[in-house]
Amino acid sequence: MRSRKRTNRKKVYTFKPHIYKVLKQVHPDTGLTTEGKEQMNHFVEHFADKIADEAVFLAKKEHKATISSREIQTAVRLVLPGELAKHAVSEGVKAVTKYTSGHPSKKGKKVSKSAKAGLQFPVTRFKTILQKHAPKGARIGEGAPVYLAAVMEYLTAEMMELGGNVARYHKKTNINPRHLQLAVGNDEELNEMLGKHHMVGGGVLPNIHAVLLPDKKKKQKQQSARRKKARKRSRKPKKKL
Repeated sequence: MRSRKRTNRKKVYTFKPHIYKVLKQVHPDTGLTTEGKEQMNHFVEHFADKIADEAVFLAKKEHKATISSREIQTAVRLVLPGELAKHAVSEGVKAVTKYTSGHPSKKGKKVSKSAKAGLQFPVTRFKTILQKHAPKGARIGEGAPVYLAAVMEYLTAEMMELGGNVARYHKKTNINPRHLQLAVGNDEELNEMLGKHHMVGGGVLPNIHAVLLPDKKKKQKQQSARRKKARKRSRKPKKKL
């Protein structure tokens, strides 16, 4: 008999359960479809990589061996636009302050880094992302992954809030990629941040160019001309036989 070899599949880590927890904080009565979770997971991974990459570049430029929360903060300001960056920075600072000033864990009780910082997103996972982008021999500061996790949690909460509002407007209980696409399209800063990125299954924004729309003045003139003709016909006396 042939011996069956067990193939150990590599575990793929996703942010889906953490995204769902954030959604429940913002919209407790709203759900998220499988496609919606997939798109949000891509969103978190993409921007976490982008910010981490920018932070590593800044640390290299300044000849620093350690990537600290300062580099993450500067990277956030470079990647995110306007007010979105301001709010993300304040959330990051808040999380790092809470993490550093947190009480030490009692004997026998282990407290996770996320719980210390008061976050839903896993801090250790973001440390792995930073290590992936960092060059060999570079160190990751204690506050850097906490800051990045807080920023990504804020952006996720923003997306979930707007997506939930669109779903509620369309009388739906679950957020799908279409709702996320409409939420992004209707928000100026999120639209600027995502740029040319498109949600799979999100469709397009309902928009018709002004040139293709019928001219209202022309239509009104035509209608008034028809009415005048109709009045003239009604005024003409009928010929007697």
